[in-house]
Amino acid sequence: MNDIAADTDVIVVGGGPSGLTVASELALAGARVTVLERRTEPVQSRAGTVLPRVLELFDARGLADRFFERARSIKDNPLIPVHIWAGMKPVHWHHLNSRFGFRLIMPQNMTEELLLDYAREVGVDVRLGVTVQDVRQDADSVTVTAVQDGNHLSLTARYVIGADGGRSVVRRQAGIGFEGHGATFTGIVADVRTRPLTADGRAMTDNEHGWVTSFPFGEDEDGTPVTRFNIVHAERRHTDPSEPVTAEEVRQCLSDVLEQEVRFDGLRWASRFTDALRLATAFRERRIFLVGESARIHYPASGVGMNFCIQDAFNLGWKLAAVINGHADDALLDTYEAERRPVAEELMRSVEAQCAVQFNFTPEGVAFKRMFQEHLLPLPDVNRRIALELNGLTQPYPSLPGSHPLTGQRAPDLELVTPDGIRRIGELLREQRFLLIDCTGNGTYEDLDTDAMPVRALSGVPVVTTPELRRVKSLLVRPDAYVAWADEDSPDPEAAAEQIKHWIGAQR
Repeated sequence: MNDIAADTDVIVVGGGPSGLTVASELALAGARVTVLERRTEPVQSRAGTVLPRVLELFDARGLADRFFERARSIKDNPLIPVHIWAGMKPVHWHHLNSRFGFRLIMPQNMTEELLLDYAREVGVDVRLGVTVQDVRQDADSVTVTAVQDGNHLSLTARYVIGADGGRSVVRRQAGIGFEGHGATFTGIVADVRTRPLTADGRAMTDNEHGWVTSFPFGEDEDGTPVTRFNIVHAERRHTDPSEPVTAEEVRQCLSDVLEQEVRFDGLRWASRFTDALRLATAFRERRIFLVGESARIHYPASGVGMNFCIQDAFNLGWKLAAVINGHADDALLDTYEAERRPVAEELMRSVEAQCAVQFNFTPEGVAFKRMFQEHLLPLPDVNRRIALELNGLTQPYPSLPGSHPLTGQRAPDLELVTPDGIRRIGELLREQRFLLIDCTGNGTYEDLDTDAMPVRALSGVPVVTTPELRRVKSLLVRPDAYVAWADEDSPDPEAAAEQIKHWIGAQR
C-alpha cells in the first residue's frame, strides 16, 4: 500500500449536509478545507424538508434560488406554508415574519447534490470513498489516517470537524461521550412508485392503528411518480430495527391505518427509524469539533433534524475561519458549544414531547390529539411558539448582561434605503462579513478603521420599521445572520469598535 500525505487548515470528516455546509463556510473565508466522505454514491433520501430558517441562511449565501429551482422538479409549487408538530397540523410559517414563510419538499440526496456543487465552487477539496480509521491530536495539529482505494491516507490539519453521523468515528476517537437512550419503538420510511393519495399531494392520518403521513417525492427514472410514506404502526412499532422492510409489510400497515388499499408494484427504497436519542457530552475537544448528527441523534420528529445540523455548520464555520485567518483568538470557538448546545437540548425536549403525544394510540391519547389540534394548536401564541421551536429559534444565543433584547436573536429581515439603493440584509451577508449598520442614515461608521477585518460598515434608513427595530440606531449582524449588537443611543464609533473587538480582532 502507498502512503499519501497532505496538509490543510481543516479536515471535515463526513460529506453530508452539515459537513458540506461547514466546509463551504470555511472555504468561502479563504481557509484550505478537505472533506473526507466514505460514500461514493448519493445518500438515500432520508430527510425531505428544508425549513424557513435554513432558507434564510441559504439566502445569505445566494443559494436559496438554487433550492427553489431544484424543488420545482418535484412539484410545480414546492413552497409549503404549513407544517406539522407531533403529527398534528397546521403550524403556520407566517408567524416567523420571515421572507420565507414556507418550507421546501426536498429529498436529502438533492440537498447534498446542491451543497456538493457549491462546496466545489468555493474551493473545497472533496474526496469520496475515504474511510477514516484514526484521529489523533496534539497541541498544534490533528492527524487523520484513512484508507482510500486500498491506499493509506494521512492528512494533518490545524482542526478537524466530525460530521460523520451518529456512529461518528471522530467523536469516539476524541473520547467524547454520547449520552441518552436507545430505541423504544421503530417506524418505517418508504418511497414507493405510486401517485399521491390526495389532489394536493399530501395526506396524514392517525388513529388507534397508528400514524401515516405521505407526500410526493419526485419521479422514478422512467417518470413514474414516487410517494414517500412515514409510518408508525401500533403493533409493528415493536419490530427489530434490523429487520428488512418488505413491500407486503408496507401495504398492510397502510391498509390498517388509512383503511384503504394503496397499490404499488414494489419499494423504491425503505428503511426503519427509531426514537433512539443521544447527545454528545461536548461539542468540542480542543482542536476537534462535532456538527450535525455526530453531536446528537433523535427520532425525526416533524422532519426538522437536518435543518438543525445545517444551522450548527453555519454557526461554527465563520468562527473557525476567523481564528484561522487571525481575526480572533481561540476563545471565540468556545461560543460554538455555548450557543448550539442549548438549542440541541431544546430540540431533544421537543422530540420527546412530540413522541409522547404522537404515538399514544390509546383512545385517550387519540382524544387528546383531536382536542389539541382543534382547540389549542390554532391559537396564535401556541402556533407561533411551535413554529419557532421547529426552527430552533425559541431562545436567543447568550449575550452580555444589559444587552439589547435583539442581541442573540436571528437578524431581522431588514431592508435599507442606502446611497446605493435599497439593500437587504440577506443580500449584504453574501460576502460573509459582519454588517455594521448605522440605521440613522448619517454614515457614522463609514470611516471606522477595521484593518481588513471581515466587517462591512454601511448606512441606511429602514424601509419598514418593525416594533423591535423602531428605536434601534446601530446594528451589528454576524455572518450567520444573528444580531451581535443592537443599540438605541446615537451611533458611536468607539462603542461600535468595542463590540467588533468583542467578537473579532482579539489577535490584532
